[in-house]
Amino acid sequence: METNLDPQIAFKLDQLPNTPGVYLMKDKAGETIYIGKAVSLRSRVRSYFNASLQNHLANQVLRSRAKDIEWISTASEMEALILEANLVRKHSPRYNINLKDDKHFPYIRVTLSEDFPRFLITRRVTSKSKDVFFGPYTNSRAMRNTIKLMQKLFRIRDCDLKLPPAEAIRPCLSHHINRCDAPCAFLIEKDAYRLLVNEALLLLKGKHRELLDKLKAQMAEASKQLRFEEAGRIRDQLHNLETTLERQRVDLGTEDQAKDILAVARIGKTACVMLLMVRDGFVTDRKHFQVQCPLEQEEAEIITNFAEDFYRNAGEVPREILLSHSSGEDEKLEAILRELRGSPCSLEVPQRGEKRRQVHLATENAKMMVAEFVARKEKKNRLDYRVMALQEDLNMEHPPKRIEGFDISHLSGTNTVASQVVFIDGKPAKKEYRHYNVKTVQGIDDFASMHEILSRRVRRLLDEKREFPDLILIDGGKGQLGAAVEALRSQGVDTQKIIGLAKRLEEIFLPGISDPILLPKSSPSLQLLQQVRDESHRFAITFQRSKRKITLTQSWLDEVEGIGPKIKAKLLQHFKSPSEIEEAAIDELVIIAGVKLATAIRSYLDAKPQVL
Repeated sequence: METNLDPQIAFKLDQLPNTPGVYLMKDKAGETIYIGKAVSLRSRVRSYFNASLQNHLANQVLRSRAKDIEWISTASEMEALILEANLVRKHSPRYNINLKDDKHFPYIRVTLSEDFPRFLITRRVTSKSKDVFFGPYTNSRAMRNTIKLMQKLFRIRDCDLKLPPAEAIRPCLSHHINRCDAPCAFLIEKDAYRLLVNEALLLLKGKHRELLDKLKAQMAEASKQLRFEEAGRIRDQLHNLETTLERQRVDLGTEDQAKDILAVARIGKTACVMLLMVRDGFVTDRKHFQVQCPLEQEEAEIITNFAEDFYRNAGEVPREILLSHSSGEDEKLEAILRELRGSPCSLEVPQRGEKRRQVHLATENAKMMVAEFVARKEKKNRLDYRVMALQEDLNMEHPPKRIEGFDISHLSGTNTVASQVVFIDGKPAKKEYRHYNVKTVQGIDDFASMHEILSRRVRRLLDEKREFPDLILIDGGKGQLGAAVEALRSQGVDTQKIIGLAKRLEEIFLPGISDPILLPKSSPSLQLLQQVRDESHRFAITFQRSKRKITLTQSWLDEVEGIGPKIKAKLLQHFKSPSEIEEAAIDELVIIAGVKLATAIRSYLDAKPQVL
């Protein structure tokens, strides 16, 4: 045991009981950072602070971060396992194994609580509802295709009507293309519709042979009773179903027993759990889950935590589950799964034979997926090569991760506006774009307008105590850049990196340097600057046009009391323009606007100063 322990931790370690239970480690802010279970709380928790185990990552992290320890004793290891899972789900500790980003994967929800059930997509599973949930699905497209298949094969409704209605409703398009039997129009009874739903549930549960046998029996019975139209419909349903199942089929032996194959592979702090669902001898689904392992937990711990959490929310627990790694707590996990299933459930880590081959297949898939996860993460974290090139070409100390671009736009000196665009790591961050109305400048003066906008931007950064961008890009040459630099200095800022980009020759101007930098057109640095400049120009022009449109639709009619949008539209439609309204006689105005408004228009025009 270490000798230089925090007094609070040392005291708690001496108080730990030698019983099964769950322990919670907390940081200096009182936040729970790790939750674990133990056969013996005393020996397990004290092991984190054992001097001989300092090289273990989990021990290093928790020993440095943990400032307090709490624990809950339980009567058995089984209770500790269940309590740990519940507490982890409640607190989401930073260093426990978690699905990527605490992501809520979607489920298919079958609304059995309704008289005419539907198949919906949800990300929240509740045990209090009578509804049935299937999932989670890691591939949203595959899940939506499954729902479409349910509607095609079993004609399950896709509307959100509250059924049954008080009176029949005209069937929608889904009925006319044979995707719904129109319970809204009373064209199918509740029991017959429920029969279709039950058949769809068999398919979702992977009970394909049972479903096929059931449909064949229905077809034979309908044919025997001379209901040939119904028999033909079931025949077509069988054909579509068999075609779909044949496309899914992957040969994994001739076993009829439903089983899942769980395999895990880990690289550093990222792991992948691969799930192959085998029903009636073929793979009915393949799911992969990205798992974060902040303490680089072992594969056995990963697969234990994942299996307990996954099957607690899954719609079905199979009779047999094959694992790539022994959890070390197979008996306890098996007992939990048996309770969830309501009947026997066996766990096995096969060492040879056909089952071993199947687990190996899942493991290889997991290895490929985790390698892809890591590569994707590295690519995402890797800085845009154009940003690195720009740092070198501008001789900057740090990469310009945040670039802000500014541009001025106006129409002959009216409606002057400015734009601010933001690029982070070489990519547009459109949520941080801003528009500005130029307030202090009249007429055409881009330099003064740029001075005003940069001054306002800098003041806001200073007032809000926010970090300045790594680089400011001004759309323009020496003049615009000089105005922007003066704006920075007026606010007491003289260390901000700022440049101007002149469009004619794509010259890059730096403050205090008369000669511009000319980069090759193929330069990634120049291409990034051009993208920022063009985006700021586009954004400014778009805003300026929107203001211009508002201005063009305004006239002296807006100043006449009582003239609203409808009367204004009627007047303009009849007289074509405001100038023709000015020349119209009072009698003509009365016909369109009525006596009161016509009088108001005439009074306004008579009082209006005449321009000579």
